[in-house]
Amino acid sequence: MPFTLNISGQLKQIKLESQKALWPLFETVVNSLQSLEDINSEEKRVVIEAIRTKNEQLSLDLDGDGIEQLPRYEGFIVSDNGIGFDTCNYRSFLEAYSQLKVKKGCKGIGRFLWLKAFESVRIESTYYEDGKWCKRLFEFKEDGISPEDNVVELEGNEHKRETKVQLVGFKKRYSEAARYSLETLARKMIEHCLLYFIAGSCPQIVLKDVFGEEIVLNAYFEQTYKDSLHRDSMDLKGHQFTLYHMLLTEKVDKHELHLCANHREVKSINVSLPRHIPNMPKALATENGSGYYVGYLAGDCLDNAINSGRNEFDFSDMPDIDEEEIVEAAVGMVRVYLHEDIEKIADEKRKQIDAFVQSDRPQYRFLLNSHPEVYDEIPAGLSEDKLDLELYKHQQKWELDIAMQKKEIEDGLHKRKATDEETFQALFERYCQSITNLSRASLAEYVARRKAVIDLLENALELDRDGHYNKESTIHSIFCPMQVTSDEIKYDDMNLWLIDDRLAYHRFLASDKKMKSLPVLENTSEKRADIVVFDAALSYTADPDNISSITIVEMKRPMRDDHDDDDNPVSQVLRYVKNIKDGKVKKPNGRGFGNVKNIAFYCYVIADITPSLAEMAALAGLTMMQDGEGYFGYNSTYGAYIEVLSYEKVLKNAKQRNRVLFDKLFEPKSIDLMYPGLVFK
Repeated sequence: MPFTLNISGQLKQIKLESQKALWPLFETVVNSLQSLEDINSEEKRVVIEAIRTKNEQLSLDLDGDGIEQLPRYEGFIVSDNGIGFDTCNYRSFLEAYSQLKVKKGCKGIGRFLWLKAFESVRIESTYYEDGKWCKRLFEFKEDGISPEDNVVELEGNEHKRETKVQLVGFKKRYSEAARYSLETLARKMIEHCLLYFIAGSCPQIVLKDVFGEEIVLNAYFEQTYKDSLHRDSMDLKGHQFTLYHMLLTEKVDKHELHLCANHREVKSINVSLPRHIPNMPKALATENGSGYYVGYLAGDCLDNAINSGRNEFDFSDMPDIDEEEIVEAAVGMVRVYLHEDIEKIADEKRKQIDAFVQSDRPQYRFLLNSHPEVYDEIPAGLSEDKLDLELYKHQQKWELDIAMQKKEIEDGLHKRKATDEETFQALFERYCQSITNLSRASLAEYVARRKAVIDLLENALELDRDGHYNKESTIHSIFCPMQVTSDEIKYDDMNLWLIDDRLAYHRFLASDKKMKSLPVLENTSEKRADIVVFDAALSYTADPDNISSITIVEMKRPMRDDHDDDDNPVSQVLRYVKNIKDGKVKKPNGRGFGNVKNIAFYCYVIADITPSLAEMAALAGLTMMQDGEGYFGYNSTYGAYIEVLSYEKVLKNAKQRNRVLFDKLFEPKSIDLMYPGLVFK
């Protein structure tokens, strides 16, 4: 019993992506070119007829308006005057995985690709064999060949060789993905079979459609591709490759490297991706306008590694080389070919990064000093937001590398021997240097954030477009988010250092919370203080949880001048002191500390010194500060030190305290940098 093949089962094993919808057509054209290689004739030709309806197709846009679309291709007819479906070729057609044309790179399953995208294939072939003319006519479908007896002998000698392969019933999934103009179809066909055209001996190929449009692909190649063609040879581990470079200005929109096997394209790679050529410009400048790089790589190594589906490479039989190595070597040659364009973009990108880091993100200066390769790894042409994100990613990678170095050192402490003392010491010194640089970067990031907060506060204190000052809640949120405790927000979200740097360190903080809701107090008061800070004792003690002071901050809307006895901010903070003293501070375990009446209280009223507030401060016995921007004093009855500060004074003091840090970070001396040349040109 003869061995049989289930065609439906075979089709399920073949993968054809929609973006490769035209590959069955391209392979049909390649079959015609190979057929022409087997005859001696001066008039070799291939004619491709694209069949599609003349009716205009409409689709709807988002507004419901009709958009004219190119009509779908319904099928194709490929004709040639090659050797034809003689007995030898027909038997090969009937045999899956035939080895007849294996030397030409054929895998013997191309005919199944037809049925993946088309409903059926009709073949009519007139050929000359054994001194007589014959015609073979049959249809190929998923259920097989029909009819099986499909050849007749022709009378006379006036016949000519001609084979027509008609691809019928283009399946919707693929036809929808191939709504191209005839010119675009011509370009895609040339690019798939480019190596045939480059060889200079390609038979005439004509592409036409039912509308009367006709393109001679050979002439189109000469006009569009040939002048920009440049050829390089590449040797990789003894394997020889040829790389063809081109710069195209029309009908392309990205840089690509095509890997080819047996004279046709197999797969393409976007070489402008960061992992390949991060400095690749979006478009290249040419004499004819913006252009794009297109490369074609060919070689015996690729010919031998093509898989049966002709859509991937399999290097399992070549252990000395793999696809990643080949692509990396080819991309290296692309870099050399385009080095002038790439260097120009790299220089512009470096200037953009340096300017951004210098003015907005100085915390990344240490990253760029320690790892200058980051410049090359960041894609060109990014917006500031995306550039910031890229720098952040590299900063995180740097921190991860340092953590891994630390683990390597810890492992080395247990495993090292005297013989590797020198290696271990070098690793330890490198780790220490990395920690130093990373610490500088972290400090720089924190200082940069402080400057941003000060700038934000300064802007918030100005009049808005309507001539009004911002509300108290807006100002409050800059110092600290409202209705939260320090257990609910991150440390960096609190900016009490604007008032006093000591407030950045505390045991517990409550912002705009009712007294009775505070977990460290036993109190039933419904009053809300803007900000309450509980500070742990700083003295040496057996009980580190002791609280040494409590700070209360009350803020008012800028330029408010309607304070009265019911809304006296000085009296408010003193009432908060009384309410707190009436309660009891709890330890984290719920046990009390006892009487807190002797704990130091520091009260800050942050508000502009308007006449009404100045009068209330004076009546409270507070002393005006020398600059007239605030009041201070001690209330012995409540045991509280009080400061009334204008927003202008808070802002000025914060700037003065941080000025030396800002000067160092935003206007560094070259001596402060390890590699100043990377930052200062």
